[in-house]
Amino acid sequence: MGASQDVPPPKFGPAFARLSAWPYRLEMAIAFLGLLIVLFYWRLFVVGDLDVPVTVFWLLWPDLMAFIPIGLAMRRTKSWPSWGPALYNIPHSFLVWLAVFAVWSLLAGAIVWPLLGWAAHISVDRATGNYLRAR
Repeated sequence: MGASQDVPPPKFGPAFARLSAWPYRLEMAIAFLGLLIVLFYWRLFVVGDLDVPVTVFWLLWPDLMAFIPIGLAMRRTKSWPSWGPALYNIPHSFLVWLAVFAVWSLLAGAIVWPLLGWAAHISVDRATGNYLRAR
């Protein structure tokens, strides 16, 4: 797997920062720390209503959803399956997380706080240099 590729700059306006740029990675690290503070300080200690095992599950969810099937497929071939990047990208996308978070919270009639663990996983991946996979 190679490093992330930049997209060409837009026709109008400034170019985007590289995914490996320190401001982007710092932003993702701050988002991760903020989510941890919301979950494990405010919701757990101040409000007292956080279900910790469920939150930890959602912290691990993106890798579980992606790497268990990919790992099972790699047992026989020892190479990344052709469908692996697409499967990895689904749970590691903020757009997918936001859609699930919004719909689930609307259906539940309240914010589903443990799902912020999923967003924390995505943000820490970005902060440490793990990005969406290319085909």
